[in-house]
Amino acid sequence: MYKLIMYLNKYEPEILDDESIHFLFKNLKTHFKKLFYTVTYISKIQKDSDFIKNYDQTSVVSISSVEYCYYKISTIFDIAYQIADKLIFPGKKEGNRYEFLERQFEVYSNKLIALQLDWYKILNKIRNRIVHGGITVNPFYVNNENVKNRICFQAYNSNLDDLINPHHMYSNQYNNNINFADNYFVFHTHLLYSYLTDFFEFVLAEFSKDKIHDVKNLSLGDMPYEFFERDQKTWLLSEVDTFAEITKKMIALQLADGDLHHINQVKSEDIENFFHNFPFTMMTRISQGDWVLAENES
Repeated sequence: MYKLIMYLNKYEPEILDDESIHFLFKNLKTHFKKLFYTVTYISKIQKDSDFIKNYDQTSVVSISSVEYCYYKISTIFDIAYQIADKLIFPGKKEGNRYEFLERQFEVYSNKLIALQLDWYKILNKIRNRIVHGGITVNPFYVNNENVKNRICFQAYNSNLDDLINPHHMYSNQYNNNINFADNYFVFHTHLLYSYLTDFFEFVLAEFSKDKIHDVKNLSLGDMPYEFFERDQKTWLLSEVDTFAEITKKMIALQLADGDLHHINQVKSEDIENFFHNFPFTMMTRISQGDWVLAENES
């Protein structure tokens, strides 16, 4: 997104005079932060059994956080689409939004591998059913001999069909493959970030493809809109350590084939080695055992 902003700033600054464009860029950042903090909040409060006992007796805290994360992911995805709609899609849209996007993505599929929508279609279907009814999202606070102090949840329809496919990174096999809420939303935050990274590369490529501008030269120099660089280039985030901790636990669960009994047997070097095949772009390892958010996102 930052590269796109710098391109507009250097070559087509009149577009950045549009207040609606300003609003969308800034709002995407705001909603991403809200998602990020809510995911880490889930991880923290589940460890406080006294808090859960006092304030989550009706599961209102757990369910509100789970549903809120669904809403934020959908909102962020939609804001990104609105930015593209203003810049490259006007007058081109035909049929279903997803089918339209997938047709646009085809030419970039070999280069921008995160331009995949299947994960989002599944997640947004659940989100839409939460909003409009026809689904039950049931939270559980699990604290037993197998699973300690975890907020879990399950989403199912009126036929009691589970709508979330089990996955070793976030499924709780000891409780009927319900989902660890923090793992689940860290997983999908990673998916979302990877998608957005490639999505804005796609938008920039489409927006600039018939023009003679140098996309590789986006330096500001003495140009205006320096406040936009300060505001967008670096997104200051707290709770990065918590997010990294959940990510590593998520990887350990994957390496243990989803079995919490074996998660402590996963070696730290195995987690580090897994990083080299980590399918997401949001985090990078700067030293042994030390992970941070990717550049321009820390």
